[in-house]
Amino acid sequence: MISRKYSHYVFVATMAMGMTLVLSFVATANNQGFSSQFVAVWLQSVGWSFCIAFPTALFMQSFAKWVTEMLVI
Repeated sequence: MISRKYSHYVFVATMAMGMTLVLSFVATANNQGFSSQFVAVWLQSVGWSFCIAFPTALFMQSFAKWVTEMLVI
């Protein structure tokens, strides 16, 4: 198992992967349609998208928390 001290990274990675799977599925279906190559194109898209989504989610989590603290009384 993974040490508890890495739980933040596991949480962010899980959220990023879930969002990447759904968003890339919708984008691939919209752009490509459900062709015979759909799964291969979708999985390739997931791989590339996760490489962008994970570091972005790490940054955005801190930024979103800061914005929330500024907006909430």
